[in-house]
Amino acid sequence: MRLFQTISRDLIKDLDLRYEPVGVTLYREDNPLPVGIPYTEENLKSYCQALVLAGEGQSFLLRKEQMGCKLGTSVLGFEQDMERYLDDGVLEKYGVGLYASEEASSETILKSSYLEKGKTRAALIAPLSHFQETPQVVVFTVNSEQSMWLLYAVNYDRGGRMDLPQSGGALGGCADITALPILAGVPNITFLGLGCRLKTAIDANHLMMGIPGSALAPLHTHILDMAKPIAMLKKASG
Repeated sequence: MRLFQTISRDLIKDLDLRYEPVGVTLYREDNPLPVGIPYTEENLKSYCQALVLAGEGQSFLLRKEQMGCKLGTSVLGFEQDMERYLDDGVLEKYGVGLYASEEASSETILKSSYLEKGKTRAALIAPLSHFQETPQVVVFTVNSEQSMWLLYAVNYDRGGRMDLPQSGGALGGCADITALPILAGVPNITFLGLGCRLKTAIDANHLMMGIPGSALAPLHTHILDMAKPIAMLKKASG
């Protein structure tokens, strides 16, 4: 735990984060659940809401019934019969007026990133500093400047163009910054969608970034490596 406390403290301090980095670990049917952490009794509006609340210090061990958003639980592999929920999502996004046609809505919902259906039984979503072992994904709720530094950090060694695929204004928190980093082992950003912002009440200037847990230590190191340019911008900004 001390390692993740240190990493979290350094990132909050150096980047002036309002929200603590959040760890996410999904448990499949054959995985033992974390010892000493009971299921959360509270019902939430969505997975995205849990990410924001965890960034404010709360910890959750959640079943699918407590996450509220069926699109999110479908993406994260909780639902065995997810096709019905995806069809509902297509109609809902179209009905709200986010897409010109059901076909456009379907292209967005059905071609996103999904974990294997029906294999996930629980999600641990908590401040990074609370973790004993490396989480599968680390999620940052950040403003545009903070996301800039995080992107510099994940690209510090390799450089070059970064591909940051977007699901088109839907499934941002669950698909773009959680499922994709797990499936492809890559970092990604989401500008979030209407549903995410309604359910989280997140500030208009904030977005989210997710990285595989394996990328956390290098990211931390590279944020420290960039102390000079980070200080330069802070000074210029007053």
